[in-house]
Amino acid sequence: MALFDDTLIEEITTLITQRHRTLEDALGISSRPRLGDEASPLRRDLWLLIGIANGEFRRSDEQTVQQAEQALARVQNLLLGNALHSRTLLPDHFWRSDIGVLLSRVRWWISSDELITISNAAALAFGSNTQANRMRVVRAIDNGFLESFPDPSVANPQQNKRVLRPQVERLRDQRSLPDIG
Repeated sequence: MALFDDTLIEEITTLITQRHRTLEDALGISSRPRLGDEASPLRRDLWLLIGIANGEFRRSDEQTVQQAEQALARVQNLLLGNALHSRTLLPDHFWRSDIGVLLSRVRWWISSDELITISNAAALAFGSNTQANRMRVVRAIDNGFLESFPDPSVANPQQNKRVLRPQVERLRDQRSLPDIG
């Protein structure tokens, strides 16, 4: 039995449609003619992401991985984007919703080799895995410098956050992680 289905597609589409209508009303513009629901790029992206989350795809095809990365970015931008193009910090309870679980599973499918623990990030960024350095990494997540994703295999929410290694390396090289204090 599939974990996700068309019900989640409908839920996400409804959320985005509601947001779109709010923006249209605020700007005083009307919708352009819509494509059929089946042909919309959003639905195609969601079908791909749900197929991945349900285990219907293998990572053996690099083209599928790239398509998944692009689809994930587009869906996240539609769900979380804002006019200022600033990062949206997601509360922990988001990752327990169906949409959060979907996004997390797809991120793991795409980037499983690049996701590291907070402890590993502290050691990579600061040279040692100390409590102070772990707190610096957590603060970087809280301030939007690093994206975190829950590890679906770890039940404890205090220990299941993972960050992308390339983001930690980039911030280490730029010395952009916030200082303690």
